[in-house]
Amino acid sequence: MFKMKKVITLLFFMIGFKCFSQSDLFPKGSKVCFVGNSITNNGEFYHNIYLYAATRFPKVPITFFNCGISGDVTGGILQRMDKDILVHNPTHAVIMIGMNDVNRGLYGVTSTNNLDTLSKRANALEGYNKNLDSIVRIFLSKNIQVILQKPTIFDQTAKNPVENHLGVNDALKKCADFGETLANKYHLKTVDYWSILQNINTALQLKDSTATIIGPDRVHPGAPGHLIMAFQFLKTMGMPKMVSNIEIDVKKVKGKLTKFTIDNVEYHNIVTNDTLLKFEIKESSLPFPTVVAQEQALNLVPFVSEFNQENAFVKNLKKGNYSFYIDSVLVGNFTNKELEQGINLAIYSTTPQYKQALEVREALTKLWKAEADLRTIQYVEIKFLKGFANPNNLEEVKLYLDDLFVKKLSATKYYKIQFDKYGIVKPLQKELEKTIISQQEIAYTLAQPKTHLFKIVLKTN
Repeated sequence: MFKMKKVITLLFFMIGFKCFSQSDLFPKGSKVCFVGNSITNNGEFYHNIYLYAATRFPKVPITFFNCGISGDVTGGILQRMDKDILVHNPTHAVIMIGMNDVNRGLYGVTSTNNLDTLSKRANALEGYNKNLDSIVRIFLSKNIQVILQKPTIFDQTAKNPVENHLGVNDALKKCADFGETLANKYHLKTVDYWSILQNINTALQLKDSTATIIGPDRVHPGAPGHLIMAFQFLKTMGMPKMVSNIEIDVKKVKGKLTKFTIDNVEYHNIVTNDTLLKFEIKESSLPFPTVVAQEQALNLVPFVSEFNQENAFVKNLKKGNYSFYIDSVLVGNFTNKELEQGINLAIYSTTPQYKQALEVREALTKLWKAEADLRTIQYVEIKFLKGFANPNNLEEVKLYLDDLFVKKLSATKYYKIQFDKYGIVKPLQKELEKTIISQQEIAYTLAQPKTHLFKIVLKTN
């Protein structure tokens, strides 16, 4: 225990504590279509990207559109281009496709030298290359900026009971390589999911042959895989790591300060006494709130150190133990040495800022639920109702879909689930579209910066 000087000296150096530029992500008002197959349709990787955008740049609202269709291929994208993608008038198109284009049915549990099979595989890849080039040219011809994403991996090395398709991942690597060629041809940014997932998967399986960063079906990444994908996307786009950076040196300024501004940020109500340092401040961003299902990814990639730094430094405090509060919420107890070295507030889920970020996530989660229902509508109509005589008669549609399932699709329960869901959500389509708009507005409203009271209190016992 010790006596602090009656008048504490302090100075706030706000290093990087300002609104960071989003010019390398998407400008304000952008409409971004994520185009692809079921991995995009499920949407978790780009939901993470959206959550980062909303919490990091709350004053720069953008709109994301899910344009993924389960089972889709490049030819399918070309066929639904007008109705399902261009209808949104996008400013950007972010494309990931290939998992189904390689035609996994051509690959089995062992390798083959069958010339007919090898020829079909080559033709599948040739068709993929041609169609992907056409897709890119359509977007560019309409002044839509394109970002290519290399396909995710097919896990053909994990030991699990699900049927393997040896060689599919090698074919996906060829798709990824062609994406790189296409990006060079048209001067596009490319996000390399294939390499990062492959490298992590290989490392995991050196320790445990049953481990995988992909789900048990060998195709669809789980929550950790999707956060790794978001990490790779943000890294490729050059996004900043800092939420905020506060640096306080208690020796620099003498006297009592009540109000001042640095870097266009205003600080109020500076109070000091023998045992207390207190001030009010408004950060321009929120931390990224993770969930339990993503914890594995946080151990596999440096997401926190590269994209979730909300740093606070307090320098030249005398030796002792301190309690750190934000809005009367105890963040933690720290020594003067720990405070001097800095603490990352983003890893403390009890802070008001983190709780505010969770509210943003909750609002977006409601948006994503409505989005998923709308994607079911598009999936059924694009895949199964094209040319149907009376698509507006829901009862006739239900009968048709039930009959189709029984006669042709009964081996796969997924179709029945989607058909039944379609009957429920189709009448709600307009309401779902309104929900997406309202929840986006709510999310960005919730993300707006707030003033918080910071207190650093000397513990006297």
